[in-house]
Amino acid sequence: MREKRGPYAKSDQRRRALSEAALQLVQERGHRAVAVSEIAALAGASEPTVYYHYPTKESLLIAALQQHDDENIRERGAEAGAIADMGDRAALGVQRTNFGRLYNELAGAAADPEHPANGYFQRRWERSVRVVATDIERLQEAGQVPREVDADQAAQLLLAAWEGLQLRWMQGPPFDIRALIESHIRVLLGPDALT
Repeated sequence: MREKRGPYAKSDQRRRALSEAALQLVQERGHRAVAVSEIAALAGASEPTVYYHYPTKESLLIAALQQHDDENIRERGAEAGAIADMGDRAALGVQRTNFGRLYNELAGAAADPEHPANGYFQRRWERSVRVVATDIERLQEAGQVPREVDADQAAQLLLAAWEGLQLRWMQGPPFDIRALIESHIRVLLGPDALT
């Protein structure tokens, strides 16, 4: 694919700078405490420029979620270790309280197919399932997970447990999310899945 040039490349760079600034401020203070003007200032842009690229604060927050995913979700070809890392990633994820609150709030709203975040969450789920299912298949090839395990189904169950436990952890009181995720992995994939 050819790289974009001219005004399109600059527009992509500006959008990325805005989503990075939004993500940084959300992680520092939480999405409700951040104003669009602050995001604009951090990105070195004007408020009208923000609204040119993102018509609402909500669309900018969705872009911040996507920015986080681009930095943290494994891509095709890098699936190895997704299962082994799941407990640690879950434990780290709940420590990012402000990001988790934004994620959970938009995930709930996205249950409405008309909500602007619906497409983002559908694509994210598909991407995450593909990564986890591919790692399960790798573990099956290595003899660590039984062949009869349906990799796609197990991936969906593991990810659903992760999301549910994350929401429960955020509601409080805190608990050992890593231990519960890893226990769930062993139940679904067998005792050797994490060796």
